[in-house]
Amino acid sequence: MIIVEEIVTPQEGLSPSKRDLVRLDWEARQKCRQRLKTEAGRELGIALPTGTRLSPGDVLYRDADVEIVVEGEPEKVFVLHLEKREAFGLACYQIGNLHRPIGFDDGAILVPYEPVLEKQLTRLGFAYTVEERIFTGVPQQSQSHVHVH
Repeated sequence: MIIVEEIVTPQEGLSPSKRDLVRLDWEARQKCRQRLKTEAGRELGIALPTGTRLSPGDVLYRDADVEIVVEGEPEKVFVLHLEKREAFGLACYQIGNLHRPIGFDDGAILVPYEPVLEKQLTRLGFAYTVEERIFTGVPQQSQSHVHVH
């Protein structure tokens, strides 16, 4: 088993002959401790520092023979195209108030699909579609903010 304790940084002159992938959806990319298998069957033990979040393209391991890279797994997401600034703001507020992750793409709001959230969006009158996409969310600017109820 390969133990991953940090995301690999680029190295000059090292060009592995093979590339292996580990496909993860958004939720799996949030876990800094987990056990995974690559497409080629290699076992990985992820033991990253607390709070580390993986992103598509992150290199988990590299040697002269192989490079293991994170690839995003398409998943169901809500896509909200809201023309009015007030509706856009209200949707963002409601999603944040429910403590759901949010992302943005070309003027649309993206949120991972959940049946409970679908009922809430419908109740609030927001028009949306459900699509298969790789959800990346908004990058965290700071881990220092704590929000409790």
